[in-house]
Amino acid sequence: MNILIIGGTRYMGRIMVERLLARGDRVTVFSRGVAQPEWWDQVSHIQGDRNDRRDFAAKLKGVSFDVVIDTQAYRKEDVECAVHAIQGNVGRYLLLSTSSVYLEGMVDFRDHCPYDESVVDWSTLKYDYPTGEDPYAVGKRHCEKWLDENSTVPYTIIRVPAVMGPDDPTGRMWWWVQRALDGARVILPTDSLGAFRTLYSRDAAVNIIRALDSDQTINQTCYIGMPEIMTVERWAQLIWAAAGHECQIAYLPREVIRKQPGLQAYAPPLTRPLANIHDLSRAQRLFGIRATPVAEWVQTTVDWYRDSYRGADSQGYQFRNEELSLAAKWEERYAEFLKEF
Repeated sequence: MNILIIGGTRYMGRIMVERLLARGDRVTVFSRGVAQPEWWDQVSHIQGDRNDRRDFAAKLKGVSFDVVIDTQAYRKEDVECAVHAIQGNVGRYLLLSTSSVYLEGMVDFRDHCPYDESVVDWSTLKYDYPTGEDPYAVGKRHCEKWLDENSTVPYTIIRVPAVMGPDDPTGRMWWWVQRALDGARVILPTDSLGAFRTLYSRDAAVNIIRALDSDQTINQTCYIGMPEIMTVERWAQLIWAAAGHECQIAYLPREVIRKQPGLQAYAPPLTRPLANIHDLSRAQRLFGIRATPVAEWVQTTVDWYRDSYRGADSQGYQFRNEELSLAAKWEERYAEFLKEF
C-alpha cells in the first residue's frame, strides 16, 4: 500500500513505519523533521507543522494515498482539517485514539466490568473543554465525534490503553523500572489497586496495522489491548523479577503517603481506584489481536532500560529515600499495632 503517517517518528509510530517498510509498503511521513529514525532514507518526507493548518492542508491537497494514519490528532480541528485536505484522494483515514476517552464520568467502572466500545456515546457531547477534565481525553473525544458525524472519508478509530515498552516518552514505564533496578521495595496506595490492561508498544504497532488491513474495520471504533488482565501487584512483581530482584510491596493509605515531604504527588503509573477492564471482543472478531506474552516484553523492556537508557531519573525518584524510609516506618508501626491488637 501507499501510506501516509502523520507523525510516526517516535515510539510506536516509529515501530509502525519499520514494520510497514519491512513488508513492502511505500511510506510517506508528515513531520517537522526533527527526529529522523534509522529508516529515514527509506521513506518520503513532507516537512511541516500540522498546527499550521493552512500549510498542512496545502501540502496534502491533491496527494493520493491508500491510507492516512494520524498519530498526532488531538483536537477536532486536527481531524477536520485532515479529512477536508485528503477527501477524494485517500482510501481510508485511521485515527489513533486513547482509552482515556472512557474516563472522567464517561463510564461508571463500578457497573461496567468489563465494558466495550458501545458504552460511550458522543451524540450529546459538546465541543467544549469542561473545567477539571483532562484536555487530552476531551480533545480525543472531540476528534472521534467529528469523524463519526462528519467524515466524508472511510475511517477507522483505534483506541489504545497506556502503551508500555522501551523508550516510553511519558516515563510511565521508567517509573517502575528504575525502582525495580535498585531492588528495594515499592509503595502501593491502598485505594489504587484496580486491575487493568496495558499494551506493549510493538504489539500496539502490529495490531494497528492488522486493523488497517481489515475491511471489516471501516467506519468502526475498536479498542486494542493485551489479553491478560493485570493486577498492580503482579505488574510490580513481573518488573522486579525481570530486574533480578524479589518484589517487596508496602501497602499504605494515600493520606499517609501524601503527608510525607516530597511524596505529596506520589502516584505509581497505571494505578486506579477501580478495575478498568475493556472487552476486546470487537477487535478479536474483526481482525484478531496479536500479543507478546507479558513476562517476555516486560523482560525486554527492563533490559533496554538497564542497558541503553541514558535519560533523567523517573518522576519523583529524587525522593526515593523518603519512599523507603516511610515504608520501613509504616511496617514497623504496623507490626507494633498487630502485637497490641
